[in-house]
Amino acid sequence: YEGIIGIHDLTVHSYGQGRTFASVHCEVPAEEDILISHDLIDNIERDFLEQEGIHLVIHLDPVITCDEKANELQKKVLEGVKALYPQGALHDFRVVWGVTHSNVLFDVAVPFSVKDSDQQVKERVTRAVEALDPAYRAVLAVDRVGVVNELED
Repeated sequence: YEGIIGIHDLTVHSYGQGRTFASVHCEVPAEEDILISHDLIDNIERDFLEQEGIHLVIHLDPVITCDEKANELQKKVLEGVKALYPQGALHDFRVVWGVTHSNVLFDVAVPFSVKDSDQQVKERVTRAVEALDPAYRAVLAVDRVGVVNELED
């Protein structure tokens, strides 16, 4: 759908024909009017029910898209993640810029096949972020996924 810039955290529960429920987080530009984004989400939920018979609930995630400094940092962090985990991906990326340090917040998605524990993934990715600049503080969560969504590239 035009206006959706990424999705993540998709969960589907099927209880037989006509009894499928799903939830997903949809990323939208934070700069967009909230009423327009909310209308888009309502339309998507309706379309899935009418066309697919899926009762979909969407969590709207606003993403700041006009911060070039954060966008460049996101690219560098993604490169670092991919150097560690070639099938890795990011979502919910944001930066809280500070005077003495900046918090770099995001979720890193890695396949179930990655042998490192979530704690090991977190530690390795944190070191990669801090190697970009000692003032960066990585605040991240690890998601395990079957298939990595490449929309954020």
